[in-house]
Parts: sequence; C-alpha cells; structure tokens
Amino acid sequence: MIRKLFVIILALVAAASVAVYFFTRPAAGGMVLTGIVDADEVVASSQVSGLLSKLLVHEGDSVKEGQLLAVIQPEELRATQQYYLHTAQSTAEQVREAQAALKFQELQTRDQIRQAEANLATANAQAQQAAANLEQARLNFNRTRALFKQGIASAQEDDQARTALQAAEAQVEAAKKQAQAQQAALALARSNAEQVRMRERALASNRRQLAAAQAQNQAAKVRLGYTEIRSPIAGLVTLRAALEGEVVNAAQPIVVLYNPDKLWVRADVEETYIHLIRIGEHLSVRFPGGFERTGTVYFRGVDAEYATQRDVSRTKRDIKTFQIRLRVDNRDRRLAPGLTAYVTVPFGGGN
Repeated sequence: MIRKLFVIILALVAAASVAVYFFTRPAAGGMVLTGIVDADEVVASSQVSGLLSKLLVHEGDSVKEGQLLAVIQPEELRATQQYYLHTAQSTAEQVREAQAALKFQELQTRDQIRQAEANLATANAQAQQAAANLEQARLNFNRTRALFKQGIASAQEDDQARTALQAAEAQVEAAKKQAQAQQAALALARSNAEQVRMRERALASNRRQLAAAQAQNQAAKVRLGYTEIRSPIAGLVTLRAALEGEVVNAAQPIVVLYNPDKLWVRADVEETYIHLIRIGEHLSVRFPGGFERTGTVYFRGVDAEYATQRDVSRTKRDIKTFQIRLRVDNRDRRLAPGLTAYVTVPFGGGN
C-alpha cells in the first residue's frame, strides 16, 4: 500500500515537472520571460455622499458605457433642486413684471413729453398772437387818442380804444404765463425719464437675480445627476466595493471595472537582454491553458527597476530589470487580468 502511494506521488511530481518544463522551456535560440496579464482598472464612484439605495450590477457582469450601475438616495438633493427651480421661476416672473412696468413707463413718459411739447408750442404761438394783437391795439389807441384830441373822434371811441389796449396787454400777460406753465409741464415730463432709468436699473438687477437663481438651479440639477452612478467604460465588473444600504462618501469606490479589449502582458527583462526587444516587435506569448497569442511590444521601460538579483559576493554589480508591455488579442475573452503569461524572446532579435 505504501509503495503504491509512493509511486502515485512520484508520478504526480513527474507530471508537474513536465508541465513546468513545457511552459517555461526556452524556445530554440530564445529565452522565456514569465509575465502577467494586466489591465487598467476603472473605479466608478459617486461625487456626492449619501445612502447607496440601489446597486444594479454583480461581479462578472458585462456593462455598456453609460449604463446605470448604482443610485444614491436622491430625495434631499431633489428637494434642493426643486427649491432653486421655484426660486428661478419666481424671479423670472419678477423680471416679466419689471419689463412690463418699464415698457409702460417708457410709453407714458414719451406720450407726456410729446403732449407737453405740443402744448408749449401752442402756448408760444398764442403768446405771439397776443403780442401782435397788443401792438395792433396800441397803434389803434394812439390814432384814436390823436383824433380825440383834435375833436374828430368821440370820447366813447377813445374809451373803447383804451379798453382794447388794456385787454390786449392782459391777454399778452396771460399768454406768457400759459407758456411758462407749459414749459414747466414739459420739464416735469422730461424728469419722468429718470423714473424710466430707475426701472431699467431695477430690471437689470432682477435679471442678475434670475441668472443667479438659474445657475443655482443648474448646479442643483447637476448634483442631483451625481446620484446616478453610470459606467464610464464598456467592460466587465471585477469588484463591488460597496453594498446596498451603506452610506458612501464622495469619491469612495462603488464598482470597479476593466475593459477586456484593452489587456496587455507585462513582463520584466534583465538589463542584459533588454537590447533584444524593440517597440513594435512581435513576440510569442503562451498561457497556462496551452494556447498561444502573438503580442506586440508597445512599451519598453526607459528606466531600470530595482535590482532583482543581489550580488552577495560583490564581484559584479546587481542585476536590474526593465519592464516591457505587449498588446494581445482578446476578442475570444479567454484572457483575464492576473493570468500568467510566458513571453518568448528570440536571441537573434537584436545586435
């Protein structure tokens, strides 16, 4: 029984050794680097704090860009947005009322000025006519008085001429006062233009208040939109970092994703062999499942990493490594981050 168990263990060790040799053996004229499949992780988080009321995806789910992932309880932010919305609507009504009042004031002031100018012109014309009548009455009085002194005109005619002159003088005086009154009315009408300017300033102030209220409403609407956490990319969910019912803070991770179409293989190359690898070079990559892919080198480290081997004898310097990255095809979704990869680098690849 013990011998049989020993044989089984020996067979398993031999099989493991063969597997390790198969995946790590260097190709003819080349070396094999052990690397790992890597990807950029994208963290979906909220820009506001609150209760996580809904979490709509699970680990391993495939999501589209813009897909709803989770919801932060929105009631408080919705109430704030409604408050600013009503404030903006009320201010908009004030602006409309101020516009109507300004328009009415402008029309009224324009009509008052036009009427006052017309009345003043009429009063000036009447004053000129009264002055002409006065001059005519004065000439008539002078002629009648001369004839009366000569005994040609009667006393009654002299009295009538004198009375007409006095009436003409009174008419001139009244016309002057009427013209002055109309001039004052015109000045008053023109002074109402200052009320127009005051209403214009009030309207401008209302418009600024409306702009501020609309900006606050827009900001509240944007913050309300932050309660919906949507996927920034099309990819796969790798981690749910929060659960429904938890209170999350702003920028706290909720869902972690990666794009399976943008994977790469990362490996470290000893500085002794980095000259063999060039940007754009195609290298063979094997995976533990036994399948192979061709990877294209798109990155080669420009700085050496920390030493991976220490020279304890101090007879030579420490060996450092450079990181390389290869883009590989993953249309069949057989690759995933963390998968081991074996990159074959031919020794004849550089000079």
